Amino acid sequence: MNKFVAVLKKIALEMILNEEVKKNTIIQLNKKFNLPMVSEKTEAEFLESMWDAMQEALKGAISKEK
Repeated sequence: MNKFVAVLKKIALEMILNEEVKKNTIIQLNKKFNLPMVSEKTEAEFLESMWDAMQEALKGAISKEK
C-alpha cells in the first residue's frame, strides 16, 4: 500500500470515528432502536458499546489491509 492511500485511510477514519459523529449516530440510532422494558439511557449505553466495538474493528481491519 502506498503512503498516499495510507494517509487517505487515516483521514477517513478520523472523519468517521470522531466524537461528534459518535454522539450524533448514537442519538439517531436510539430514536430508531426500541427495546421494551429497557430505558432510553440503557439503550444509549448499549449503542455506545456497540459503536466502540465497531470503531476498534474498523481500525483493525483497515490498518491490516494490504
